[in-house]
Amino acid sequence: MSFEDGMKGFTFGIISLICIGVNIILTTVGLSTIASIVSLAGLVTAIMAFVYGKKEYAADPDNKKAKTGKTIGLVLIIINIVFAVIAIVAMIALFGLAASLS
Repeated sequence: MSFEDGMKGFTFGIISLICIGVNIILTTVGLSTIASIVSLAGLVTAIMAFVYGKKEYAADPDNKKAKTGKTIGLVLIIINIVFAVIAIVAMIALFGLAASLS
């Protein structure tokens, strides 16, 4: 199977998983500036994995790698949205706590 035969979604999904793993490691080490850039790259590749996986799966429903790429992309997009909402709620709570202490 060549790269053009339904591997783009799967490949972008794997790259996105690697970016998220590197993001976790960099955040643990304390390199948050670089981690945020890697996290953004992970989100972009997750979106690309979902888009390419969806196109490739529509063209060939028997392609398991296209379905896997689509699923990885969708799951990582949902995880990114959930963590963004949690971060926004935490910031609002911290601002409210700081305002009440003043």
